Amino acid sequence: MATRRPPQTVYVFQGGGALGAYQAGFVEALKDAQLPPDWLVGTSIGAINAALIAGNAPADRLAALRSFWDRVTRPAPSFQLPASPWTALWQQGLQTWQTLTSGVPGFFKPRGPQAWDMNRRAPLAELGFYDTSPLAATLRELVDFDRIAAAETRLTLCAVNVRSGALALFDNRDGKTRIGPEHVLASGALPPGFAPVVIDGEAYWDGGIYSNTPLDVVLDDAERRDTLCFMVDLWDASEAAPGTMAGALTRYKDIQYASRICEHLDDHERMQNLRRALRVIGRRLDAKTAADPAVKALLALGCDSRIDVVHLVMQALPGEDSWRDIDFSDSRLAARWAAGLKDGQRVLARAAWRTPWHDDLGMRVHALDDAG
Repeated sequence: MATRRPPQTVYVFQGGGALGAYQAGFVEALKDAQLPPDWLVGTSIGAINAALIAGNAPADRLAALRSFWDRVTRPAPSFQLPASPWTALWQQGLQTWQTLTSGVPGFFKPRGPQAWDMNRRAPLAELGFYDTSPLAATLRELVDFDRIAAAETRLTLCAVNVRSGALALFDNRDGKTRIGPEHVLASGALPPGFAPVVIDGEAYWDGGIYSNTPLDVVLDDAERRDTLCFMVDLWDASEAAPGTMAGALTRYKDIQYASRICEHLDDHERMQNLRRALRVIGRRLDAKTAADPAVKALLALGCDSRIDVVHLVMQALPGEDSWRDIDFSDSRLAARWAAGLKDGQRVLARAAWRTPWHDDLGMRVHALDDAG
């Protein structure tokens, strides 16, 4: 009998712009938990966080994340406003306006008025309102791409091919791709804000256009090995119905970028449990039946691996609106980081993946609300 491989630990990071500070807080919670990632899968801001982790030694990962999020933070206005019910709303609007007109330091900057001419012909690399060359410089400083190339930690970044509309995976273990800053930028090139990134003659946009939650990449992986997967989402698909137009815009974005993840989880759970059931049944067959070619072909569809998915979903902060994914204000980023730290600690305290398995199960999903 083949020796069973130890479980792999996987972090899956959804896209969500400024909301990604929550994922950094989660990483801080797990820093001392003896659960370092064997594999990181990310889209958009999740790809940036994943690259910062994979591209640094374990002892330096949290510092790299802090350095990145410090750089992209917008400080609060230096002047004080009189207290009123409108102060917080005014400050939030000011932060959004500053981001739209000035960009975010270390991340992106406006291209200029000509970029807003919708009928101006321009190269692919200029078909966006903002220039992400500051992010490329930040990544070169904070990420060791030679370490990523060495593939001690597997890294998969998700983008979408502009020409074919197909999902593109940049993987440091596929034997074909040497991941560099351009692959990270491609995974986060969300139009129309950011232009597509051209790599080896092909143009790529943000993977969130295709699927903002790259869990399928893990669950469809050909290895089919025992897996503990922490899926850290930034958009809540199950919030209350809106009561205002502002609320409707916010809810629309939640549903769009949550990417039907609950349905995907249910589908994969059923499929993995079915694969496991085939193996359980196969062990109970007599030798003659098991040797039948048709039965053997059927049993080959099964597998013995087991998958624990720990699902964290960031809850929106009070007063946030549909622009919250570009709200890089210091108070919001700090609050999101703190929320990720707290939720990660809750998950660790419960450690639901350590409960014994039933023999017929191949996959379990542990929601944050189940973590105590």
